[in-house]
Amino acid sequence: MKCSSHNSSHARGFTLLEVLVSAAIGTGVILMMAMTMRLGSDGFSEATRRIDAIVEARAAMGVLADDVSTIIGNGDEAFGWAENSERFHEVWFLTLKPIEAQDVNAAVGDVCFVHYFTAITLDSPVVDAGISRKLYRRFISSADMLEQLRSGGLLRPEADPDRAEAVAFNVTRFVVQPLTGAERALPLVEWMPGAGLPDSLDVSFQVVDGETARTLRTQQDWELSTTLAQTLVLENEDATESLRGRDFNMNIEIGHDD
Repeated sequence: MKCSSHNSSHARGFTLLEVLVSAAIGTGVILMMAMTMRLGSDGFSEATRRIDAIVEARAAMGVLADDVSTIIGNGDEAFGWAENSERFHEVWFLTLKPIEAQDVNAAVGDVCFVHYFTAITLDSPVVDAGISRKLYRRFISSADMLEQLRSGGLLRPEADPDRAEAVAFNVTRFVVQPLTGAERALPLVEWMPGAGLPDSLDVSFQVVDGETARTLRTQQDWELSTTLAQTLVLENEDATESLRGRDFNMNIEIGHDD
């Protein structure tokens, strides 16, 4: 039987050149898909880091607002404020908390003591980052508070991270400005010691995401004194906010009667 040349040409396989060209095209398609997926993953990770920083900061501000809303006292004895630097303040005050919100072994009433401050510590919540500045909240239950009052009253407390709880990480600003006014109808002005209890606290709070925190590896970085930290965090004349910092601003009214 005689075979036609037409059928034999269709029966032959692919040439080496055709196989190589097909493999190159397939590899290119796979690489493009991988790059697209990587970019999408990086974008998702960055968005997640920023969302985590936002959620954490908002939670800390919620705790602070709750504490401030129940401040009691006459000001000089029950409220204190210090400006440690332009970007980092601390504040302490008497507040009312139900017994169930306290240490059950140190609760005899509802008058408690709260101290907010920032500190740079060696432990960090970010992988591969050695240190971090945190916002700390020191809470003293009513029994310990009474013991302190018997010993001579409230003094400026020690900003000791070992005796406090970190409520926010990667903090690059915590500024608390107490405000007061002679009458409610008048604009509020900056509170000064001896002016009684403030009417409200104006809080400016800033955090950075984990990726930025990972690049701030020294105490000088977290003090914002290095070129790297200043470039990433500090505001400049051409920007209304920090390049990497997320800002929160709130005015919290102090819960007291005139």
